[in-house]
Amino acid sequence: MNNYNRQIKLLYFKWLRLKPIKFIVATTLLGIVFTIPIKLVLDFAGVGDSDIGGFDFEKSSLLEMIITVIILAPLIETLLCQLLPIKLIQVFKRNHSNLIALWVSSLIFSLAHYSYSIWYSFMVLPMGFFLAKTYLVFQRRKESSFWMTTAVHASRNLIALMVIL
Repeated sequence: MNNYNRQIKLLYFKWLRLKPIKFIVATTLLGIVFTIPIKLVLDFAGVGDSDIGGFDFEKSSLLEMIITVIILAPLIETLLCQLLPIKLIQVFKRNHSNLIALWVSSLIFSLAHYSYSIWYSFMVLPMGFFLAKTYLVFQRRKESSFWMTTAVHASRNLIALMVIL
């Protein structure tokens, strides 16, 4: 087990040092991979896609979907779900602020999607975690934490849009 933990740590530190484009791709894929078990549990529990809900693609043109899902949502949600809560926690809570910020930001991101359904909130929780972690990682790097987080979010939404279309 000790060797397994060591391998996980090595992968984690490699992930932290990835160049921006590779980081965006890897983190987007990680967010999707960690969502799959939640979807499988919901399927097993009899929660269907209509119960989960999500963005209503039938009511929007392709251009509206692209603007909303790939541009506006990542920008607004990065501001409200990562930047603001993480910065506020870092200012007001000195001890363990990054750990607390990671979980609070993840929960805010999840709850921001509650309007679709509680199930949808559960499904986006892993992505919320990876977005918050991205923000925290890039606070210590030269690239903008806001824009890197927005890029990961936009990338994930682009994949979702391509799958749905």
